Amino acid sequence: SSGINAEYGGTGNGHLLAELVEEGFTNLTGVDYSASSVALARAVNEGNSVNFFCRDILEPVASSAERFDVCVDKGTYDAISLSATSSKDRVRYKTGLLSLLSPSPSARFLLASVNWTVSELREFFTDIFEVEEVLPTKQFTFGGVTGQDVSIIAFRHLSPQTGS
Repeated sequence: SSGINAEYGGTGNGHLLAELVEEGFTNLTGVDYSASSVALARAVNEGNSVNFFCRDILEPVASSAERFDVCVDKGTYDAISLSATSSKDRVRYKTGLLSLLSPSPSARFLLASVNWTVSELREFFTDIFEVEEVLPTKQFTFGGVTGQDVSIIAFRHLSPQTGS
């Protein structure tokens, strides 16, 4: 866990990062567009060696120094998907994500969504990722159809040179 450089986009209150620190993870960075969220996350993580930045993840980063081995999203893509400019912003999200993620084939993107099914997420991200694992979650049946309350996927970054 100490050799992995991980980013949590839409860090909010920073609680997930505090939990990761408790589990022994280091090299953690929280990013949020809201200065008040970043301030709260810093307060929640006081004494932890977690970096925080206030920036819009829809905007690509120019510096390769800001690239991560793992990017985690637990609600940001969902929030973007609900915006009035959703179709445009979802594409911008992908571009911003690619600029944050290391180009290495070992790079991973972990996404938890309550608004999208696994198949919808797979379809949207298939041009830049392949599904490495779908994490099991609680299922329910309604009207004869089985679904899940959250979709959690570990995506593997496709190699930019070969497309695989």
